[in-house]
Amino acid sequence: MASNREEIREICMDGFQIVSGDMFRALTRVNLPAITLWYNSISFSKAAVVALNNCERVRIEVNPKTRCILLIPVTAKDKDAVRWAKTGKEITPRKIECVAFTSQLFESWGWEKDRVYRATGRIVSADKKVMLFFDFNEPENWVMKGPKDKQHE
Repeated sequence: MASNREEIREICMDGFQIVSGDMFRALTRVNLPAITLWYNSISFSKAAVVALNNCERVRIEVNPKTRCILLIPVTAKDKDAVRWAKTGKEITPRKIECVAFTSQLFESWGWEKDRVYRATGRIVSADKKVMLFFDFNEPENWVMKGPKDKQHE
Protein backbone atom coordinates (compact mmCIF):
# COMPACT_ATOMS: atom_id res chain seq x y z
CA MET A 1 0.00 0.00 0.00
CA ALA A 2 1.43 3.40 -0.98
CA SER A 3 1.67 6.15 1.67
CA ASN A 4 0.96 9.83 1.06
CA ARG A 5 3.33 10.75 3.88
CA GLU A 6 6.83 11.91 3.17
CA GLU A 7 9.64 9.91 4.61
CA ILE A 8 10.47 11.02 8.17
CA ARG A 9 13.98 12.44 8.19
CA GLU A 10 16.36 12.66 11.12
CA ILE A 11 17.41 16.18 12.10
CA CYS A 12 20.22 17.57 14.20
CA MET A 13 19.01 18.92 17.59
CA ASP A 14 22.04 21.22 18.03
CA GLY A 15 21.08 24.83 18.74
CA PHE A 16 17.51 24.17 19.89
CA GLN A 17 16.58 25.56 23.31
CA ILE A 18 13.69 24.65 25.58
CA VAL A 19 11.02 27.37 25.77
CA SER A 20 10.10 27.99 29.40
CA GLY A 21 6.53 27.14 30.35
CA ASP A 22 6.39 30.54 32.12
CA MET A 23 6.24 32.16 28.69
CA PHE A 24 2.80 30.59 28.21
CA ARG A 25 1.36 31.87 31.47
CA ALA A 26 -1.66 33.43 29.71
CA LEU A 27 -3.01 29.92 29.14
CA THR A 28 -3.35 29.41 32.91
CA ARG A 29 -4.43 32.98 33.70
CA VAL A 30 -7.91 31.78 34.66
CA ASN A 31 -6.59 30.75 38.07
CA LEU A 32 -4.53 33.89 38.71
CA PRO A 33 -5.71 37.17 40.24
CA ALA A 34 -5.73 39.68 37.39
CA ILE A 35 -6.71 43.27 36.73
CA THR A 36 -7.48 44.59 33.24
CA LEU A 37 -7.46 48.28 32.30
CA TRP A 38 -9.18 49.86 29.33
CA TYR A 39 -8.99 53.58 28.61
CA ASN A 40 -12.48 53.97 30.13
CA SER A 41 -12.87 51.09 32.58
CA ILE A 42 -11.34 48.46 34.82
CA SER A 43 -12.16 44.82 35.54
CA PHE A 44 -10.94 42.03 37.78
CA SER A 45 -10.72 38.26 37.42
CA LYS A 46 -12.80 35.90 39.49
CA ALA A 47 -9.53 34.62 40.96
CA ALA A 48 -8.86 38.13 42.31
CA VAL A 49 -12.22 38.16 44.10
CA VAL A 50 -11.57 34.68 45.50
CA ALA A 51 -8.05 35.70 46.63
CA LEU A 52 -9.62 38.41 48.82
CA ASN A 53 -12.15 35.99 50.34
CA ASN A 54 -15.05 37.05 48.10
CA CYS A 55 -15.26 40.51 49.64
CA GLU A 56 -17.73 42.82 47.94
CA ARG A 57 -15.76 46.08 48.19
CA VAL A 58 -12.13 47.13 47.87
CA ARG A 59 -10.14 50.33 48.12
CA ILE A 60 -7.86 50.87 45.14
CA GLU A 61 -4.48 52.48 45.79
CA VAL A 62 -2.01 53.46 43.07
CA ASN A 63 1.68 54.20 43.22
CA PRO A 64 2.19 56.31 40.08
CA LYS A 65 6.00 56.20 40.32
CA THR A 66 6.34 52.41 40.60
CA ARG A 67 3.33 51.66 38.34
CA CYS A 68 1.76 49.42 40.96
CA ILE A 69 -1.82 49.01 42.16
CA LEU A 70 -3.03 47.62 45.50
CA LEU A 71 -6.51 46.26 46.19
CA ILE A 72 -7.43 46.34 49.87
CA PRO A 73 -10.64 44.71 51.16
CA VAL A 74 -12.89 47.24 52.93
CA THR A 75 -16.47 47.60 54.11
CA ALA A 76 -19.14 49.85 52.64
CA LYS A 77 -18.35 52.32 55.44
CA ASP A 78 -14.97 53.17 53.86
CA LYS A 79 -15.52 56.44 51.96
CA ASP A 80 -13.30 55.21 49.10
CA ALA A 81 -14.86 51.74 48.82
CA VAL A 82 -15.39 50.46 45.27
CA ARG A 83 -17.97 47.75 44.69
CA TRP A 84 -15.88 45.44 42.55
CA ALA A 85 -18.09 42.35 42.69
CA LYS A 86 -21.76 41.54 42.24
CA THR A 87 -23.46 39.68 45.06
CA GLY A 88 -25.98 36.89 44.61
CA LYS A 89 -25.72 33.13 44.81
CA GLU A 90 -22.04 33.65 44.30
CA ILE A 91 -19.91 36.79 44.18
CA THR A 92 -18.65 37.60 40.69
CA PRO A 93 -16.35 40.37 39.44
CA ARG A 94 -17.75 43.24 37.43
CA LYS A 95 -16.40 45.69 34.85
CA ILE A 96 -16.42 49.22 36.24
CA GLU A 97 -16.71 52.34 34.09
CA CYS A 98 -14.17 54.85 35.44
CA VAL A 99 -12.78 57.00 32.63
CA ALA A 100 -11.59 59.69 35.06
CA PHE A 101 -9.32 57.19 36.80
CA THR A 102 -8.14 55.02 33.92
CA SER A 103 -7.54 57.89 31.48
CA GLN A 104 -5.24 59.49 34.09
CA LEU A 105 -3.30 56.23 34.41
CA PHE A 106 -3.02 55.87 30.64
CA GLU A 107 -1.72 59.42 30.31
CA SER A 108 0.74 59.30 33.22
CA TRP A 109 2.06 55.85 32.31
CA GLY A 110 2.35 56.70 28.60
CA TRP A 111 -0.07 54.03 27.41
CA GLU A 112 -1.95 54.01 24.10
CA LYS A 113 -5.72 54.65 24.31
CA ASP A 114 -6.57 51.87 21.86
CA ARG A 115 -4.83 49.14 23.86
CA VAL A 116 -5.92 47.01 26.81
CA TYR A 117 -3.45 46.35 29.65
CA ARG A 118 -3.50 43.42 32.09
CA ALA A 119 -1.34 42.40 35.03
CA THR A 120 -1.51 39.39 37.28
CA GLY A 121 -1.38 39.93 41.00
CA ARG A 122 -0.09 38.32 44.11
CA ILE A 123 -1.30 38.31 47.69
CA VAL A 124 0.72 40.55 50.00
CA SER A 125 0.23 41.91 53.50
CA ALA A 126 1.00 45.12 55.38
CA ASP A 127 -0.05 46.05 58.91
CA LYS A 128 -1.65 42.58 59.22
CA LYS A 129 -3.99 43.31 56.28
CA VAL A 130 -4.13 40.98 53.29
CA MET A 131 -4.29 42.68 49.89
CA LEU A 132 -3.58 42.12 46.20
CA PHE A 133 -0.54 43.70 44.55
CA PHE A 134 -0.35 44.31 40.78
CA ASP A 135 2.81 45.46 39.00
CA PHE A 136 2.21 47.21 35.66
CA ASN A 137 5.85 47.68 34.67
CA GLU A 138 5.57 44.94 32.03
CA PRO A 139 1.84 44.37 31.53
CA GLU A 140 0.35 42.06 28.97
CA ASN A 141 -1.32 44.32 26.38
CA TRP A 142 -3.16 44.12 23.09
CA VAL A 143 -5.08 46.32 20.65
CA MET A 144 -8.82 46.50 21.33
CA LYS A 145 -11.06 44.81 18.78
CA GLY A 146 -14.77 44.92 18.12
CA PRO A 147 -17.53 47.30 19.18
CA LYS A 148 -17.59 45.97 22.78
CA ASP A 149 -14.11 47.29 23.51
CA LYS A 150 -14.29 50.78 21.96
CA GLN A 151 -13.25 53.47 24.39
CA HIS A 152 -15.38 56.48 25.25
CA GLU A 153 -13.52 59.72 24.80
